[in-house]
Amino acid sequence: MLGDAIINFFADFGIIGELFSLFIIYFIDSTLFPTLPEFFLLVIYSTNPCLGWGIVLILVSLASTFVGNSIIYGIAKKYEIPFIKKIMEKYSNILISKNEKMLLINRIAPVLPYAGAFIAVNKWDYRKSMFYIIIGGAIKFSILIALSATFYSLFERGLAQKATFYLIIATIILGFILSYFRKINHKGE
Repeated sequence: MLGDAIINFFADFGIIGELFSLFIIYFIDSTLFPTLPEFFLLVIYSTNPCLGWGIVLILVSLASTFVGNSIIYGIAKKYEIPFIKKIMEKYSNILISKNEKMLLINRIAPVLPYAGAFIAVNKWDYRKSMFYIIIGGAIKFSILIALSATFYSLFERGLAQKATFYLIIATIILGFILSYFRKINHKGE
């Protein structure tokens, strides 16, 4: 996995390397392709499962998500590519919400790739969109860190790591299931 390679590459730099790795993983997820960033958020959290570390990781994740989506927004706004715009507009017509609130829904069921580009193409309000991306991310990442922290406080380290791993798997599966049902509901409309 690319995320593993990134983490291994920066492993010798200690905490700074872990933070930089997480930033890069979330940046790639926001700009290029899905990287399962929540998985790596919890993997890096497990290296030092304490409240302060969890907060720092959440802040780095949010900063990277903001930067990545802002860059994609800027590129899509400046360089309108007609066939990509047409595809995105067509895709936007099938979404549950036709406005910035879709960015909150996207945190639960990831169905909106390249969110920054969708903001530009749909002419959504940039500030409101970024607010939804950040608030949605803060809620989701905080819940994941809080659940993992709970595992570490209730169980011994080995069992807590297993429980965190299952939490990661459940989060990924839930995202796929919700995306699948969204597609089924759209086909039935």
